[in-house]
Amino acid sequence: MKNFNYVKAPDVRGALAFLDREGDKACVVAGGTNVMVDIRAGKMNDLTLVGISDIAALRGIQEEDGKICVGALTTISELAASTLLAKQAPALYMAAKVFADAVTRNSATIGGNIAYASPAADTAPALLALKADVLIESEGGKRRVPIAEFFTGVNKTLLQAGELITALEFIPNPYSAFFKIGLRNAMAISVATAACAVKLAANGVIEDCAVALGSVAPKPLRAYEAEKILIGRKLDDDTVKAALEAVGAAISPIDDTRATGEYRREVAPVLVKRALLKASGICVHESCKDGEGRIQHG
Repeated sequence: MKNFNYVKAPDVRGALAFLDREGDKACVVAGGTNVMVDIRAGKMNDLTLVGISDIAALRGIQEEDGKICVGALTTISELAASTLLAKQAPALYMAAKVFADAVTRNSATIGGNIAYASPAADTAPALLALKADVLIESEGGKRRVPIAEFFTGVNKTLLQAGELITALEFIPNPYSAFFKIGLRNAMAISVATAACAVKLAANGVIEDCAVALGSVAPKPLRAYEAEKILIGRKLDDDTVKAALEAVGAAISPIDDTRATGEYRREVAPVLVKRALLKASGICVHESCKDGEGRIQHG
């Protein structure tokens, strides 16, 4: 480790003051699960680390005025223990349940997971499926960014120097689900992930839906063409087949140490189908039964 300063912010106002003063030389640290790895690997240097872990105002899961608000410092363990999310946002709950291992879940935060913007961020597809907004503050004011616009590339977001993610907010949707292909090692990064959320009419027609994927493109993404195929139709075999073909056209997976691009291209539609059926109340696989979305690979 070289040339690092560290300051601890007592509250949101203090954090924003530090971030404004340091500009692009500031790095927010909460759980530190990604930042410390990059520091040890020599990928980061000459920065002021702004510790925000003690800011209680940025923690918690609340439902108010028809929306669920999750504070940026809420840990993945807290998401995985939330009965509110289990009932009203199962996609996010399922993603949290299969996130790394227990030690990491206790320190990693939802804000940190999306701010790091890994293509494999487990919470990202769930939040995309739930059409969440990212709430952001700076000394200059507040803004709300749809998460579908937040990710811009590998480890890149719309977040600007001086800005802090304070919360994620979304409308509850109990008809949502998440599935993940992961290595046998629980700490391994996802091979591929998918999340779906639907709104069904009484006659079974899909009135609205969102299909999201991770680890199959430079950033977590929505499969908009697949959504267009699904909306206005019943979830029959022909509809599912056409939607999954659109999923295949939307992704651009690569080869890496975890899996080949070809393998990811094969399994991504499988994950989408399972998430879509689970979200719609049609469970066709053993892995659906325990409320978790991990499927082992390797």
